[in-house]
Amino acid sequence: MRLLLRLSAAIDRIVTAIGMAGGWIAVPLMAVILYDVVGRRFFNTGSMMIQDLEWHLHGVLFLSAFGFAYLKDAHVRIELLRDGWKVRRRAAIEIAGVVFFIIPLCLLMILHGYDFAERAFLRNEGAPGGVGLPNRWVIKSFLAFGFSVLLLAACSVLIKCVAVLTHPASLGREGAAWLMGEGADPDQIERT
Repeated sequence: MRLLLRLSAAIDRIVTAIGMAGGWIAVPLMAVILYDVVGRRFFNTGSMMIQDLEWHLHGVLFLSAFGFAYLKDAHVRIELLRDGWKVRRRAAIEIAGVVFFIIPLCLLMILHGYDFAERAFLRNEGAPGGVGLPNRWVIKSFLAFGFSVLLLAACSVLIKCVAVLTHPASLGREGAAWLMGEGADPDQIERT
């Protein structure tokens, strides 16, 4: 189990690095939006290329941070129910969600996202009418990339949840904090 938890920690570092790097996309995104809004409002300029760039950057930001958000438990949940559950029950339900929903969805999106990007590349697809950005395959490839990162995060969460059910003491302080909040004691997992 310790080897799997080390693998989980390595995956966490990779997903976190990708998420943090993706977060920096917000800076050029804000600059492009500011340029677009000021230009249209005060200088009567507008460009489909700028608007395309806005949604391309937004897509890259979202897709690169998707796995990071899941890993950090910063996604939408029904806390009203979940917070009252015991740790082992939370872990069991999380395992079911990962195995039956997240992994199949990610595999489907990776497969079709790759095909989506490949077709755009082979057709040299650009914006309709030629007024936007060319090379649509670049942004379309981020669909497969983003769901690959989410798949990695899901595998890391799965490993931790299995550890909770089989070897809770092996999680250590960091694993206990991931599952129960900061300052949690790994011995609490066994008692809950």
